[in-house]
Amino acid sequence: MLVEGFFDCMKVTQAEHVCVALMGCSLSKEQESQLVAHFRQVVIMLDGDDAGRIATEDCTRRLVRRMFVRAVSLSDGEQPDQLAARELQRVLRT
Repeated sequence: MLVEGFFDCMKVTQAEHVCVALMGCSLSKEQESQLVAHFRQVVIMLDGDDAGRIATEDCTRRLVRRMFVRAVSLSDGEQPDQLAARELQRVLRT
C-alpha cells in the first residue's frame, strides 16, 4: 500500500497490510526507485481530495511502466486513516 501520511500508514498497517507513506502527496524519484526495488506491485490509496486524485494519477503514470499498480479511489474528503479496519479490508479486496 502507498498512502500519503504516517497516520494513514499506521492505520493500514494495523489492518495487516504492508504500507509505505509518501509523507505528502508527491512521489520523489528516490521513493519511486525504492518502491520498484523492493516491491513487485503497489496499491495506491491517497486522500479523497483534489491533491490526492492528482497525485494518484501521477504515481500511477510513473509506476505502471515498472510494476503492477492498482489505484483505490476514496470518496470526497475521505482519508485512509479515517476508515475502519473492516472498511480497509473491503476496499483492498475490490
